[in-house]
Amino acid sequence: MTTGYKWHRIEDFSEDPKSLTDGELEALKRVWANQRAELIESGALEEFDKRLRREWAIETGMIEDVYRLDRGVTRTLIEKGIDAALIPHGASNRDSTLVARIIQDQYEALEGLLDFVGGRRQLSTGYVKELHAALLRNQESHTVVDQLGRAFEKRLELGKYKDAPNSPTRPDGAVHEYSPPEHVASEMERLLEMHARHEAEGVPVEVEAAWLHHRFSQIHPFADGNGRVARALASMVFIKSGWFPLVIRSDDKARYIDALEKADRGDLRHLISIFVESQRNAVIQATEIAFDVKPVSTEDEAVAAVRDRLLGRGKIALKEWLEAKTTANDLVQFSVHRLEKTARLLNEEIGRVGTGFNFGAGGGAQGGYDDVRARMVQKAGQVADFTDYNAMAQLAMNAGRYDSLTISFQAIGPRFRGIIGVVAYLSIHDAEPILIPGGTFQINYAEDVAKAQTRFSNWLDHVIVEGLNQWRRTL
Repeated sequence: MTTGYKWHRIEDFSEDPKSLTDGELEALKRVWANQRAELIESGALEEFDKRLRREWAIETGMIEDVYRLDRGVTRTLIEKGIDAALIPHGASNRDSTLVARIIQDQYEALEGLLDFVGGRRQLSTGYVKELHAALLRNQESHTVVDQLGRAFEKRLELGKYKDAPNSPTRPDGAVHEYSPPEHVASEMERLLEMHARHEAEGVPVEVEAAWLHHRFSQIHPFADGNGRVARALASMVFIKSGWFPLVIRSDDKARYIDALEKADRGDLRHLISIFVESQRNAVIQATEIAFDVKPVSTEDEAVAAVRDRLLGRGKIALKEWLEAKTTANDLVQFSVHRLEKTARLLNEEIGRVGTGFNFGAGGGAQGGYDDVRARMVQKAGQVADFTDYNAMAQLAMNAGRYDSLTISFQAIGPRFRGIIGVVAYLSIHDAEPILIPGGTFQINYAEDVAKAQTRFSNWLDHVIVEGLNQWRRTL
């Protein structure tokens, strides 16, 4: 049996934590402040908070395979409330009543976390244990695998550190070592001491949330439920700074695990990027909810809703919306030039390999509605508004079939928000397009243009490399 990851005591940052982030949240926070004021004015803030907390409660169990739900049921529970009656027979792999109870426990644990933050209590090992007990209230046992590979159920002690090793064996037979039971208590004390020092030093919120989550995961202090506690602790860090609970969707599980493994090797940036993306996604959700919370059941109400939305579109200064468009226009052209460089490299290296193999790039402002782009943007969690902003950059790849890497730019939600989303996806001939992992970006009116360009350049480099890797696997 080999060791894939050998346990060692948790470590502090090896570099300046401020160098690990591109500062996107600073500008995004100003956007959220405006958005929050609008939600308060419309009376929609409470509904937005409830939906986001329900999503957190559902997803934090799904990503651990505590239960499974299809996307349609998940959306219904987020919008309507946590109720076993809303989970149809066969929509989950477990009893619907038990699933609803587990989700409700997780929802209430988050509510308790909000109270904890509001009470300005200092994070302690005692509270971490309380959090574990609250999250797993309806879980009586956990699965243990013995030395012969036999699985059996063992009683789970809530709010108590593990008394036996819980290092998992990977599919390749390698063991990922977590903290031995005898070191857990001291390691947890060290973790919280370092966290308190980071708060005093002003470590950026997204960096601290990722650090605390990862180092807690390295300790893995409980027999089960460590992932749920880790995401709750990261949520606490964000909530303290006026942000949202950390929602990691089960659809992103592979990327999430890969980011944690990269953090094991000393690179925290990928986990930070996922955490920033979760906050960005929450802001995007907020752009639409004010128009969803008021039930519309009559023709007069429907007409009034249309009127209110059109009136709302003029509430932000035109200058701010134009600033987002100007930045987006610059980034579209930058994307085209960058993809042209990639096309030249591909032609030099591959163009002469086979007859008819060729590569090219282009793009710019687009017209009309694009069904494929609209589907991919929606799949990425954004609601596209192509009428307000619509542009694209594309790398065309012909190696015996016509494929492409697309960078889609579109307005998100009501125009007056001044937010433009970017989604990268790979189109394969006669196949469903593939979203690029980590392939979403957001442009907002509050961010300095130079900072946005720096962030975008790094993001685009990642998209091109990942896109070509994904394309290669399909050949």
